[in-house]
Amino acid sequence: MMNKFKKEGYTIYLKEIYLDEKSNSEEKRIEIIKNYFSKNKEHIDVIIAFDYGATNLFLTYTDSIISKIPIVFVSELETERTIDFKNITGITSDYGIGRVYKNGLKIFPNTRKVYVWADKSPTGEFFMKQAKQTLCAYENEGIEIEYGVDAKNKEELLTKFRNVEPYSFILFSTWQVDDNGQLYISNDLYPEIIKSTKVPIFTVFDGFIGSGFIGGFVQVAKNNGEAAALKSVRIFNGEIPEKISIDNIPPVPLYDYAEIVARKGVFAALPENTVAKNIGKAFFNNHKILVTLVSAIIIFIISILILRYKNIILNKKIKFKEEHEKDLQLNIKLLSSGMPSVQILSWDYNERTNKYKIGGSLNNQEKGISQEVDPEFLLNNVIPEQREEAIEFFHSLLTAEDGSEYVKEYLRKFDEKENYSWWETRIFVELLEDKKGKYRKIRGINFNIDKHKNIEQKLNEALKKSIQSDILKSRFIANISHEIRTPLNAILGFTELVIDSEDREEQLEYRKIIRENNEKLLNLVEDIIELSEIESGFIEFKRIKFDLKQFFEEFEGLFKYKIKNGVDLIVDSPHKSCIVFMDKQKLTQILKEIVENSIKFTNSGHIKFGYEIIGKDKIKFYIEDTGIGVKEKNISRVFDRFEKLDSFEHGPGLGLAIIKALLDNLGAKYSLESKEGVGTKFWAILSSELILVDDNNIKETNVEIDNYISKIQ
Repeated sequence: MMNKFKKEGYTIYLKEIYLDEKSNSEEKRIEIIKNYFSKNKEHIDVIIAFDYGATNLFLTYTDSIISKIPIVFVSELETERTIDFKNITGITSDYGIGRVYKNGLKIFPNTRKVYVWADKSPTGEFFMKQAKQTLCAYENEGIEIEYGVDAKNKEELLTKFRNVEPYSFILFSTWQVDDNGQLYISNDLYPEIIKSTKVPIFTVFDGFIGSGFIGGFVQVAKNNGEAAALKSVRIFNGEIPEKISIDNIPPVPLYDYAEIVARKGVFAALPENTVAKNIGKAFFNNHKILVTLVSAIIIFIISILILRYKNIILNKKIKFKEEHEKDLQLNIKLLSSGMPSVQILSWDYNERTNKYKIGGSLNNQEKGISQEVDPEFLLNNVIPEQREEAIEFFHSLLTAEDGSEYVKEYLRKFDEKENYSWWETRIFVELLEDKKGKYRKIRGINFNIDKHKNIEQKLNEALKKSIQSDILKSRFIANISHEIRTPLNAILGFTELVIDSEDREEQLEYRKIIRENNEKLLNLVEDIIELSEIESGFIEFKRIKFDLKQFFEEFEGLFKYKIKNGVDLIVDSPHKSCIVFMDKQKLTQILKEIVENSIKFTNSGHIKFGYEIIGKDKIKFYIEDTGIGVKEKNISRVFDRFEKLDSFEHGPGLGLAIIKALLDNLGAKYSLESKEGVGTKFWAILSSELILVDDNNIKETNVEIDNYISKIQ
């Protein structure tokens, strides 16, 4: 509308007043108008009223101020409606309900039922009134028509949209207020309606056509705005509103082609003057095979052009190399004769004689420049795994073009006593001619690149480790950030709640939550520090003498009251005394982490832990349970960082990663065996410099304390 004013040469100051018919009563809206115009001291040239609610208000109410201001309305109106005030003119529009209905049946000929829905706002009620008047003529044609939708809230409305019958469509006007007067924003609600509905939705407004509504004969806001501007311009030019005829703007057929294709509608049923939306998307959906084929052809042509370009570049390079070939041959001779201390072998092959002529230096021993050997010599000294490839390459040289150049790398040796080493072969093919015809002379030079290959291999391995390290570091930082953020947000959030709350019990509950999250955060930081120390090699193992019999009695006490009812705790300590020399703290940490997982995921049966001696200096510790187990596909991931499988690990997911790092640093062998629904068994074999077994006597005193006392004495 403003663009139209500007095009007609007018600069307009526009003041918008939203009467909000969905939440304000008619009395309230009249009060808004009266207050505005009574207090407004600026000159008003025209009032433009859009939609039925605003138009109806100005057609039924006037006063001494409003009656002196020209009014232009743009709205649907009842056909029998009369204009009683002389300062009003406008443009009427109609919903095109009949045309939408008939066109919908043509697009979807299998339709058995039509739903006509709108809210209970003035605009919605006017639409329903018009729909009933228009569609009553079609009610006996075998199509069931259902008018209106009652919904006390959004959920009830969405349920009704979900439950519409198949082979039907919806003729929709507006729904922005429920039966309880709750308001909704169309930009938020309509996408949910579209998502919930399995049948086509026709409409009389253009707002969401192209975003889920299939279309219809609609009022286009741009057209209505321009028409209102032209009426206003006539008033500006001196015409009296009463003398300006009230025109009608017919609705425009506007349809989403992609939505029609998706719902298998009939395109031929669309009017000739249809304004299309998403026509490109519709074409693609309707001609996927053709579009894919054309795209493939285009890609193929582009690939051919790229290959052609590369071929031109390659030919230029070959030509350049040909120009410098003589210099290369001279350099080969110089290298062969002048660098006996370097492992270089120059050679040439004569296709006519089927002989190699070699020269150069091998293992610091210079070979004769005219030494001729059989071709099999240079082919059979290639490592067996590459020999077939080398033979095929040699035969390909016998058909190569004049001036062709090649570079190959092989593992080979020239003496049975040597080990295989890496050699790089640079080859130039020359096409010659004599009385017998054309033949090829193949010149080459071999460089021993074994040192470079070893360096390259080490660099590649280092690069892979570096890349893997970067990936693990990035993943670690991302996971740590997430794990730290959760308790930190809880601490910050509940701290604010403690400050704002005046209820003593609430404050105590919030403080409890803050303490719990503080402990989680502290434990996480301690886990991170411990894992970093282990992986950095700063971990210190403190080995002491202690009795495994006494150790497992203490260990049993840690969990005796933590297990669930119906679960037995079994300790397998096979000897009356077994004194070992190990890091007791780390052993406790390892076993404790595994047992805590067993307790968490074992609801019946038993949890059993114990040990057995293997050999002179090895002890196998084990923990088994009858818990829910781990899926076979997840077993390999149990010890990974931040893995929190349903049946293993709790907290942030670092506990088992720390255990793995500890076991690796201790040089232990370990494994986890599990079967889903049956249970899990973990075992680890650790070394001990001392293993003293006594099957006759139980130690009456604590071995660890006795050992400490003996040291300080």
